[in-house]
Amino acid sequence: MKRLPSFNDFSPGIIGDVRRPLQIVASKAPNWDDVVKEWDRVFFASANNKRASTNVPATLTNLGLITRDPLALTAVGKDIATAKTSKDGAAKLVRHIVDNMNGMALIDAVRSLNTRTEQVTKATLKKELERVGITDLSTATTDHTTLLNWMIEAGLFTKQGRQPPVPDDARMKAVLGISGSERSDFSDLPLNQQIFVQALRRMSEGTGGTEIPAKRVIDECLAHHRAHFDEDQMRAKIVNPLALAGWLEAPRHAGAGRGGKSGSIKPSARLMGIPIESVLPDFDQVIPADLRAKIDMPLSDVKSLLESDEKFDRGLGLELLALKMILDIGIEPRAFRLRSRETAYAEVDLTAEGKNLLFSRWNFQCKCVAGRVGLGDVAKEVGLAIYTKAHVVAVVTTSDFTSEAIAYAKEITQTTHLQFLFVNGPIVDRYLDKGPEVLLSHIAANAAEVMSQKRGQPISPETAN
Repeated sequence: MKRLPSFNDFSPGIIGDVRRPLQIVASKAPNWDDVVKEWDRVFFASANNKRASTNVPATLTNLGLITRDPLALTAVGKDIATAKTSKDGAAKLVRHIVDNMNGMALIDAVRSLNTRTEQVTKATLKKELERVGITDLSTATTDHTTLLNWMIEAGLFTKQGRQPPVPDDARMKAVLGISGSERSDFSDLPLNQQIFVQALRRMSEGTGGTEIPAKRVIDECLAHHRAHFDEDQMRAKIVNPLALAGWLEAPRHAGAGRGGKSGSIKPSARLMGIPIESVLPDFDQVIPADLRAKIDMPLSDVKSLLESDEKFDRGLGLELLALKMILDIGIEPRAFRLRSRETAYAEVDLTAEGKNLLFSRWNFQCKCVAGRVGLGDVAKEVGLAIYTKAHVVAVVTTSDFTSEAIAYAKEITQTTHLQFLFVNGPIVDRYLDKGPEVLLSHIAANAAEVMSQKRGQPISPETAN
């Protein structure tokens, strides 16, 4: 789950200078009563209520700026407390939240609302945040609007009167290392170009941004994501457009040879100026660290895990199978509903989303079982899909499906908006042996079958009669 930090009585309107409550801790700790008394005097006119004794310390602890036992500033708290100006202090706070507490989701939400020319209000901002996966925002919460106000205080947005907040690209770049326009431009790239840029940026970490052989980057992309690339058109469809967009530099001599593999390329100053963790932030936030470290594992090794006698190995293989399938399909993992360890390493449930032509939400269930997946398993997924507003129910198994499960899925496909993708053991084996082309071919054939099943659904008031 992705949450925003809580702010209890800790808005710019109450606190003013974010350095001040931290400076009070620095000057009066470890005496708790003295700290609380000073917070109460400075921020609440000596009202002597829980706002100073409970709310402020809860927020500072939640933000990771103080420790309670012993009472002291953390390294981040000290950095903010010693900032040169109030604006710099707010900027350091915001950078900390963006780096560690899903703060970028709020920046993206504001940008999306502005792009659609919708008003940025407490309600619309909450709805947009929930759409991108932020959870636990209660109806009455002001956590999201308080964070936005701290971003305004830091200069990332400007706001005048009732006008919507406007991003300040230069300030955002200075504070976060990536501007709103850079983030928007990257997210608008086709998936194969995003993959290429990510590979180039990662490889350039150890070279300081110097030229590297184009073949090295191209071969890595083809090795891990071949289904997304036309090997003979790498120059025309990938390298040249990225150079034109300012993401890389490609000397003229790099164009010769099949697909433009010869010669060298180098990341542009624009690409090297972006923090590498900003390239695919959602992936890093959603996928647990133990899986992120293994995401490049060859499919043959994933198959070995799935065939292991150890439950833990089979569970890990199942999780990696689900993630690799999602990435090969070209959609993004958004949230784990159940990890295999929570189901005795027999299944994994997660949600993914795509934006290819239109937005789509996929619920994935992967099962490593001996028996066939039955109607009850599929019916449960239908209920979850309706609750989560999903469009596609994907069920992957190392075994097979009962005829009742297949018939039920067909009936639901014909009578509702839902559609199903069933991947059985033989297809899983072929995918693990031969790569993404097997999966993508199966999905294409499945899409044709779904279209056939849905042809009988009404598409106008006349056909409904």
